[in-house]
Amino acid sequence: MTRFEAANLIRVFDFYLASMFLLSFARRYVVYWDALRLLVSLRGRWPKLLDRLRQHHGVLVTREVIRPLLVALGLTIIQMVCSRVIWPQAELTVWEVEQSWWRLATVLLAAVPMVLVDVYFLVCVGRFDRSETEKYLDLAEHWLVSWKTPLIRLGTLGYVNPDRMVEDELKKGLRQIGATVGWASRWVAIQVACRVAFGLVIWLMWAWA
Repeated sequence: MTRFEAANLIRVFDFYLASMFLLSFARRYVVYWDALRLLVSLRGRWPKLLDRLRQHHGVLVTREVIRPLLVALGLTIIQMVCSRVIWPQAELTVWEVEQSWWRLATVLLAAVPMVLVDVYFLVCVGRFDRSETEKYLDLAEHWLVSWKTPLIRLGTLGYVNPDRMVEDELKKGLRQIGATVGWASRWVAIQVACRVAFGLVIWLMWAWA
């Protein structure tokens, strides 16, 4: 039996989940860092805009957005606990799988979609222009605090209201961001489903054996 054939698929799955988490974080590090810098700057640089954002946080932060991320983290923790604490003796080798065509076919059918979805997430990384976003936020903050805003509103009898325009654009922007995050969350749900399916396959094969 070669070292490849002796590999324990349950422990390999541990390594796979941890590796994908680290690789995904490394690929999106710049995005996370830019987003964190914007969040930290909100209170000091755009205080008025921050108040408006607090009023509309529900547009972006929803259970549909958060749930897949929590499930992904929970799956990794559950896998680690099961393989390292509850059933440390669990072993399903590549050699055992190769001895039965239906076992090999089942494992491959579960593994291929999981790997393809994970590779897609590693290759396709969303970006946003932090400097452009900061310019937009600076402009919005300017109109919220400017002494010209009430004069323009009064001079046009309310037909031109910079304050309301900022509010409308903010809602529109948050809806667009929410739609983008919702789309990404659905893909995360697919990613989690593929990992759960593969995990169930190898754990059930071990339990059956």
